[in-house]
Amino acid sequence: MQFQELCTNSFCIYGAGIVATGVYTAIKTLYHKEPLFFMVSDCEESGGHHGEVSEQTLTEIDNIAVKSLSAWERELQNSMSDFILPKYYLIAAPQVHHSAIIASLHSVENLRIEDSQIVLFTNELENELMEAYYSSLPGHATILGQMIQRQTQEIAEEECNCRRCSETYTTDFRSEIPKIQVYQAKSHLDRPLLNQYIGNTQPLYIHPIQVGAALTSQKLADLQDNQGDNISHKNRNYCELTATYHAWRNCRAAYKGICHYRRIFDISDAQMKRLMELEQEWDVILPYPSVYYPDISKEHARYVSESDWDAMLQALKETAPEYLDAYENGIADGEQFFNNFNMLIAKAEVFDDYCNFLFKVLMRTEELTTPKGSERADRFAGYLGENLTTLYFLKNREKLKIMYAGKTWLV
Repeated sequence: MQFQELCTNSFCIYGAGIVATGVYTAIKTLYHKEPLFFMVSDCEESGGHHGEVSEQTLTEIDNIAVKSLSAWERELQNSMSDFILPKYYLIAAPQVHHSAIIASLHSVENLRIEDSQIVLFTNELENELMEAYYSSLPGHATILGQMIQRQTQEIAEEECNCRRCSETYTTDFRSEIPKIQVYQAKSHLDRPLLNQYIGNTQPLYIHPIQVGAALTSQKLADLQDNQGDNISHKNRNYCELTATYHAWRNCRAAYKGICHYRRIFDISDAQMKRLMELEQEWDVILPYPSVYYPDISKEHARYVSESDWDAMLQALKETAPEYLDAYENGIADGEQFFNNFNMLIAKAEVFDDYCNFLFKVLMRTEELTTPKGSERADRFAGYLGENLTTLYFLKNREKLKIMYAGKTWLV
């Protein structure tokens, strides 16, 4: 289905999280079309962490109703004769839930939904739509796909060689590997994945690192976050940020980065090789930001308490007061775009400056919280890190060459 077809047909969006709001915003902006409503499963939850709310508690997004599947079924039963049915059902949720959602739609009584009416937002389709959306916005970021296309068509041939596991190509890129170290954080507490990589091919530039290695006798990777200068013992609070700290303090590569055991950048080895050749075009690569309604000012309340948030603000005032204006006129005042996941790839000097800011604020926050960070294991520092990552790039977007790229959710 072409997105333009939505301009002449009704649709609903199944989902109410960051995938759904991104899809909604992109379609509304690019094609001037809105869904009839958003739908969520009756038992769907965002994850169940401290302070986190279920999508079921949402009643609307941007003045558009959010309905549970059972509530929608009751509406159908009570007003079938004059009820406007969606032509398409856009499933905009993490791929791991797609099969269950399809089964739920097919189970709706007195309504036969054909497979042709269901649009699955896979990693590829979501990235395609978000690339088009962010490409349409005036601003301070470059889009990976656009830049590669603009600079050269050679990437298509290199991508083909990479997928065929060309010995020549692999040898050529391996010579570049010491220049870039993108750590993929893995923990002994991670949930099992059904697929590790698309096509079972791990990008060469990604290097697994075991996080929280100081807290277990299990060994998951040769590289561990308790080696060298480290905060491995703080992993239950800092999550993947213990890998970020390790990269900051111990890695001497020209380019450094962080991703996750189930979230990686949608950047192939061929594209990464080309990016390194075009180093003057970018300073940092971030995933496409998530879009929040009405804004991101209260996003932290889903994950951290107000007392922890207040402690972080006090730490910001003490350790990085130059960021207060960006906070007050950005995060606290109408900013819609949020840099989730603590993911980035950057030139070493940018990565290190970001880390100097991030950990200075977080470590002072630990001292100000009650109970203190050292006495807790509730991931609060990892969640605050996402807000501070957003703040860092809000503050520095005028002077940095920021590039956006898609991400792949491993399931």
